[in-house]
Amino acid sequence: MAFQVSVIIPAYNEEAIIQGAVQAAHDILSAAAADYEIIVVNDGSSDATAEILNRSFASTQGIRIIHKEKNEGFGSAIRTGIAAADRQYILCIPADSPLTPALYTAFSTHAHRADVLVSYRRQKLGYSFIKLVNSYVYQRMISVLFGMRLRDYNWIHMYDRRIFRDGGISIRYDGIFMLAEILIKAKRGGFTFYEFEVEQTERLTGIATASRPAAILRTIRDLLSFRWHG
Repeated sequence: MAFQVSVIIPAYNEEAIIQGAVQAAHDILSAAAADYEIIVVNDGSSDATAEILNRSFASTQGIRIIHKEKNEGFGSAIRTGIAAADRQYILCIPADSPLTPALYTAFSTHAHRADVLVSYRRQKLGYSFIKLVNSYVYQRMISVLFGMRLRDYNWIHMYDRRIFRDGGISIRYDGIFMLAEILIKAKRGGFTFYEFEVEQTERLTGIATASRPAAILRTIRDLLSFRWHG
């Protein structure tokens, strides 16, 4: 039986890289003969992202494009994609680190091991010293405040769709904290985890939205809000 997966790619102002990211996922999944759909969520981009997606993929079988009128954040884009997904597994891929054959093989091979698959980066590429410190502090806060024991809460995860459909996990936050939110709720719900190491593809252009000061402050605010009001 073919591996069933919904690949969600959120995009906000990614005109320089979005076509390559979507095409890479499409080529890999086609070559693997997977039962797949690619759901690209354009999160209210103000650049040419929407035009590129419509021109390149509107009629491509296996690719669905969802355009949001307003930018609401990474978490909101992922939530939109999850709501639209209909395959057994849901794999969330950032546009700035496209799917690779090795990454696909790792997730498809380990899919049977747990309800939630969590990859962690061998090396965080493109991180300045300050970004590495911020990342370490954030990781430690989640581990200490929520009793989690994972190496990387902010990278690529894959979920068995039943944790949302049958397990009652809903996504509340619109920012990057959403990734940790799902993991914390999955742990509380008794779902199983499998964690493994992957190589990160370094972003070649632009600045990741999650690294901007406003996004960092929002992430910390959401984390503390969830801790106290969960």
